[in-house]
Amino acid sequence: MDKSSGIIMFNRGDRMVVRALVSLYSLRRFYRGPVIFYTEEPCSCMKEFEESLRYFECNVIRLQPKHEMKTLVRKNSLFSAETNYDYTLWLDSDTVTLGPIDKMFDYLIEKDVDFCIPSFCGWRSIGHHISARIKRFEGIAEPRHMQEALKDYPAINTGVLSFRKSAQWSEFVKYWTDYADRGANKHIFIPDETMAQILLPNMHEWGLKYYIAPTDYNVSPLHDHGLSKEPKLAHFHGDKHVLDVPTCAVWKKLFKEMCDQNIANINSFLKYADKRLALYLRKNNDPNPIDTTIVTACDSYYVDILKHTFPNWCKYKNIDKYPVIVFVNGMDINKDQRLDFLRLSNVKLIPWNESCMDKVDSHRELMLSAFVFGSSQHVQTEYWVKLDADSYATNDKPLITENMKNYSIYSHKWGYSRPCHIKQLDEWSKTCWHKKINNNSPMIEQGHIEGNRFYHNKKRFISYFCFQKTRFTRYCVKLLNTKRLPCPSQDTFAYYCIQKLKPEAMGIGNIKRDNGFTQGRGKMGADHIRKCVEEVDKRLSKGSSESSANEEGLE
Repeated sequence: MDKSSGIIMFNRGDRMVVRALVSLYSLRRFYRGPVIFYTEEPCSCMKEFEESLRYFECNVIRLQPKHEMKTLVRKNSLFSAETNYDYTLWLDSDTVTLGPIDKMFDYLIEKDVDFCIPSFCGWRSIGHHISARIKRFEGIAEPRHMQEALKDYPAINTGVLSFRKSAQWSEFVKYWTDYADRGANKHIFIPDETMAQILLPNMHEWGLKYYIAPTDYNVSPLHDHGLSKEPKLAHFHGDKHVLDVPTCAVWKKLFKEMCDQNIANINSFLKYADKRLALYLRKNNDPNPIDTTIVTACDSYYVDILKHTFPNWCKYKNIDKYPVIVFVNGMDINKDQRLDFLRLSNVKLIPWNESCMDKVDSHRELMLSAFVFGSSQHVQTEYWVKLDADSYATNDKPLITENMKNYSIYSHKWGYSRPCHIKQLDEWSKTCWHKKINNNSPMIEQGHIEGNRFYHNKKRFISYFCFQKTRFTRYCVKLLNTKRLPCPSQDTFAYYCIQKLKPEAMGIGNIKRDNGFTQGRGKMGADHIRKCVEEVDKRLSKGSSESSANEEGLE
């Protein structure tokens, strides 16, 4: 009986639906064979998406949800699905087909192997990046597998691979998936792929053989550096599809063709675009796009203060031109009339309470945590700025400058931290998975204590105003194994992370002097803040009047 062959793909969630359609559009230019596309909830547009998949003649199989598995682990488990072909080629949804790909099937037969996967960028397992990933599985993977994996083997990427169905293969995938799941539960980066790297030289234990295909079948847009002479599959891993590099021009061209003709109804899915694609679309539609979100927070006390400072921000810093997020505690965002002044087209109110966290010990900790966990989840722009509700503008100088965008975090100069917070962070660092965090000397040894103040040997910042790259904020969240900060201070946590990871990516400025924005004293009450912003209005109005009078005298 003839052996079957075909391609399998998978989607869970919304953010990859556009890229999956582009991938299929490119695939069908070179491959007319069978394709199984596995789908799994949650997906906001499941019915419509599955209809678009059928446009490309996919056999759509909706899976029973297994949400206990992280998405990458769930993907891995599909390699042993009974519905797969005798010879199966897996493609990630962020791949683009550039030429004939049948060779990935042929290699299985020609080389008499069970598993075929391309070499990735010419990297090796003994290199810095790959060996570091492997070592994160110490204490999880079996020692003999770790020992062999750290020898010199080609580096691989599981975005493209082919395999031969067999009982031995299914047993191997079960083992592979189990250990990938263990890694995922320890928050290890790309646990499925790293476990594949570990098991590759150990496949003989399952009676399996592998073959390393040329890099042409998994070309990275950033790391290939011309290594692949006859590219067949480009892989835009890590959201690299719309970067300003030559390989991404291919993706952009295909995407534009599809949008211009609304192929597979792609335009209806643009609202689900991932953050990088959404930014790309905004830039295309607007040569000067807004790339920064303003973020603040208020409760039943600070809402009265924000009622005075928010108009001040709009008047002098033009924040009404930016998307604004306000995290709200203790008030119904739909009904509470105290929030009416914030019901504007550019403002999004988001409830923030104890249920948003794993645990908190104080109201202060809860509200400060919104600027880490809340911002990482809800900000859609490339950058964001934290503004304390009691801070206010003192002139009309630009609040945000292009220079700030050269840093992962940029804020106002400050002198010290609380010693207890630094000690808490030093304790947390011992359990953090990142080597730059847990291998560095304790920060408490890098300064001196005077009373309740710890003075750092290096510059530190305060965050009544704090400009951050959204990517940096999300990375800080990934460093944690719980939805709670190691210390009850958002800016101390951010400072600790940037100093350990990349201190040169921290910018310190004089926001009060250079940007005309100052720290308020909210504890003195709303009436005090009202008087402060009224004084700003009087001073600037007087200055404007005097300037107009001087100009009239010159006429």
